[in-house]
Amino acid sequence: MKDKSYRSKRGSGSKNISWYKKFFDSNFFIIFIIILFLFSFIKISKELFIRHDISSEINQLTEKKESLDGSVKEMNNLIAYLETDYYIEKEARLKLNLAKPGEKQINLLNSEDEEIIHQDESSNISKWFNYFFK
Repeated sequence: MKDKSYRSKRGSGSKNISWYKKFFDSNFFIIFIIILFLFSFIKISKELFIRHDISSEINQLTEKKESLDGSVKEMNNLIAYLETDYYIEKEARLKLNLAKPGEKQINLLNSEDEEIIHQDESSNISKWFNYFFK
């Protein structure tokens, strides 16, 4: 009797197993799995391309940031130099012809300045005429 009850339980379960087995072995299921695999592959490849583009853009922006940080550092150094008393005094001496008390200043002309001064060697009358009428 135990044999018959075992067979009956097994027999009723075999119908369910055969239905699942038929479904999983069918061409429809295989095509469904292949299509699902293709869609997954396409989606993953798109995501990988997007990640690659994003990472390359991040690298470019990082390099740009580093170069801008270097430029900012150079500008800050230049600003600090331009605000020093040494630079202000130097520019006042050169551009405004200022000197410290008790100091005598000698201005030497550059070769370019000499060319400008010696360039106009016309007579005084022609210089005045050009000044008033031209």
